[in-house]
Amino acid sequence: MYYRGIQYNVILLGNAEGGLGSVWHNSDDSYTIFIDAKLNRAKQKEVFMQEMNHIKNNDFEKEDVQEIEHKAHL
Repeated sequence: MYYRGIQYNVILLGNAEGGLGSVWHNSDDSYTIFIDAKLNRAKQKEVFMQEMNHIKNNDFEKEDVQEIEHKAHL
């Protein structure tokens, strides 16, 4: 799928461990977004948008994960 020129895949995990979602930058320059399937639809959409913001903000180029997460949740 594409969103504003970004190629991505979404995988809903039935037994996600840890966070509500995460994103992986693939070797073909696409992204895979993992979302906890137990979340309701509205929360899944919120998590999706948070992960898309990581992609749009080029967070994969940054080194300080704590700063990235802090800014993402302001």
